[in-house]
Amino acid sequence: MSLRLITHCLLSLLASVACGSVFATPREATNQRLVAYTEHWPPYNFAESGKVQGIATDVLRAACELAELQCSFQVVPWARGYKVVRSTPNTVLYTTARKPSREDHFLWVGPLLPRTTWVYTRNISGAPPREARELAQLRIGVVREEAAMQDLLAAGVPSSAMVEESSNDAVFRMLMGDLVHAMVDTEVGMAWNLRSVGRPVGSVTKLLKLSDDGGYYFALNKESHPLIARKLQQAIDKLRSDGRLDAIVKNYEPAP
Repeated sequence: MSLRLITHCLLSLLASVACGSVFATPREATNQRLVAYTEHWPPYNFAESGKVQGIATDVLRAACELAELQCSFQVVPWARGYKVVRSTPNTVLYTTARKPSREDHFLWVGPLLPRTTWVYTRNISGAPPREARELAQLRIGVVREEAAMQDLLAAGVPSSAMVEESSNDAVFRMLMGDLVHAMVDTEVGMAWNLRSVGRPVGSVTKLLKLSDDGGYYFALNKESHPLIARKLQQAIDKLRSDGRLDAIVKNYEPAP
């Protein structure tokens, strides 16, 4: 072998090593670690006996396994998780409503579930509001930075009518303690809240539908490796097509 050929081979080898240290191969991308941030919002995501679980958690865990991703889970206040995922590559926030105002903030994987939210009330005097804009007369508990805040504002409810808390559970406690007149939740979410404190369904009143805009998704940081999002999407599509996604949902119905 000539000296020129040997030199060429060595240079090619060095170049491939250098490139490999900067650009992840597809296999390396799928083996990267993905940190998932979520809030306490049963039955979609919650921690129990030291384990993070719930509908969305179980789906994401199964999708990570299919996509050969190393995934870890953390339960934090929603506003904190939102901030961390916006600024940290290879992180994902869930269960996240895909709203127009958020569209450019994340890489979206899903949908996971449809989204319909309702305004629930308790012990309000006088004629109940018939339209969303009339909710301004009530004190409404909301989770800080949650999509429901945007929905209420869009409906004409001023921020002065809202009382912010860090979690759905904290807002629910305010409602049951008559510290607020109303809160926003899904039917499944409210059923779990009531069951968790041993209250019958009649303890609250479903006043009116607030929104059925969009669906629930997994929201990845925009600087995450694009192959991670693609692999997760393929995995979730497979979970849906082979019936495992529906089976996970049914594991949490009816609320225990």
